[in-house]
Amino acid sequence: MKLVHLSDLHFPVHLPLTSLKGKMVPGYLNYSLRRKKKYPLRLWDSLVETVLSLDPDAIVISGDITNVSHLTEYFGSLEHLKPLLNEKTFMIPGNHDRYTRAAVSGPVPYYEKFFSQWMGDQVPGSSGYLRWKRIGEVCLIGLDSNKPLSVLNAYGYVDPTVVRHALAFLRENRIEKYVLVCHHPIWNPPERQESAGHRMRNREEIAEILRESPPLAYLHGHVHTNWVKKPGKKKPYYVINSASSTRTSDLRHECGFHVLETGQKTPEIKRFIYSEQTSKFIEAATILYEEKE
Repeated sequence: MKLVHLSDLHFPVHLPLTSLKGKMVPGYLNYSLRRKKKYPLRLWDSLVETVLSLDPDAIVISGDITNVSHLTEYFGSLEHLKPLLNEKTFMIPGNHDRYTRAAVSGPVPYYEKFFSQWMGDQVPGSSGYLRWKRIGEVCLIGLDSNKPLSVLNAYGYVDPTVVRHALAFLRENRIEKYVLVCHHPIWNPPERQESAGHRMRNREEIAEILRESPPLAYLHGHVHTNWVKKPGKKKPYYVINSASSTRTSDLRHECGFHVLETGQKTPEIKRFIYSEQTSKFIEAATILYEEKE
C-alpha cells in the first residue's frame, strides 16, 4: 500500500477581526503577524498536483487544517481540500482544529460537521474518540489528543483506555497490520524536545501500551519540521512527522510530506519538499533518527 501523509496545512483563510472572540483574538493576531506568509497557496496547489501524480492508495491528514477553529476556516479548508477528499482519505483533528470550546461544543463538533465522511468509522463500544478505516491490508486507527486550552498551551493527552480498546478491536478482528494516526508526537529528536505546554503529557504511558501490539508506523504532526524515527527498543515502529506539509522551509523548519509504502517486509519511506527553483514538490533525503530516548 502506498500512503501519503500530510499534516499541519494551516490554510490561510482571512478572518475579520470583528468576528473573533476570546482566545481567537491573540491566536489569529499571532498567526497573521508570524506565520501567515509562510503558507502561500502556491505550495498547496503544487502539493495537490504531486499527490495526485503519485496515485496513492491512502491519503492521511493528521490535523491542523485551521488556525483558530473559526467556522469560516472550515468552509475555506473544505474548498481547498476537495481535490484530495475521496474514499482514500483519512483525517483526524489537530489542536488548532479544537482551539475553542465553540468548536467542540454542541451535538457535532465543527471538524466532524465538515469532515466526518473522511474520518473513518467510530470503533463500536469505545468510550472516547477512536476511528478506524481499512484500506487494502492495512487498518488506519485515528486518535484525538486535543482539547481547548489557554492561549499559552498546546499540550495533548490520549486516554489510555481508548488505546487499549483499539488494540482489543484489532485482535478481535484479526487485523495484524495497522497504522496509528495522532496529532501529537510520541517521540522527538534530542534537538526538538517539546515543552510541557506543547507535548503529549502521557506519551510514555501510551508508548508502553503500544509495545503489546506495535503499529507499522505512528503518524503525527504538531512540530513544524520533518523527521522519521526508525523502530527501536522502546518504540518498535516508525514515527513519521510530516508537519508542516505546506509551510515554506527555513533554518529551523524543514518542511514537506512523506510517502509510506508497506508492500515489502521493511516499509519504504520517501520525503518530498517544495523546491523554490522549480515551484514543485520534489523527492529529497529523508531525515532519519535512531531511537536514543
